[in-house]
Amino acid sequence: MKKILGMGIAAVCVLGLVTGCGASEEQKTMTCTLERKDVTNGYELSSTYKVYYTGKAVDKVETVEKVTSEDDEILESFKQTLDTTYDTMNKAYGGYTFNVTKTDKEVKSETTIDYSKLDLEQLIKDEPTMKNYVDSKNRITLTGITSMYESQGATCNK
Repeated sequence: MKKILGMGIAAVCVLGLVTGCGASEEQKTMTCTLERKDVTNGYELSSTYKVYYTGKAVDKVETVEKVTSEDDEILESFKQTLDTTYDTMNKAYGGYTFNVTKTDKEVKSETTIDYSKLDLEQLIKDEPTMKNYVDSKNRITLTGITSMYESQGATCNK
């Protein structure tokens, strides 16, 4: 009887190691979208932000931004700005992978921000307002990132 009980406990322990005993939370996603048409400056902006989060903390964000315009100068300006911004952020804080491309009438940026690789402590020192978007463990919160995107006019859906 003790042998069967011991084997049962061992099986439960192995199952617990494999499944995590349900203690760890499942990663979920939220998608935010932003559409903006600037008639005065002659461009349209379309952004999609796919936010991966566990519990209340954001793990990473995958972004696709598209700028369309008939004006090549506007497109070139957006391309340079995006390249410079993401390169500067990555050099200063890490965690960014990105690719910015320009075609005839479009600039497309595909970016991933991996918050597990980003020096959030330094970012908060450099940009103190970021403190409003993190928890006590200096992790970007789902509420914080939703607030950031919605303040720019994005719509977010879980």
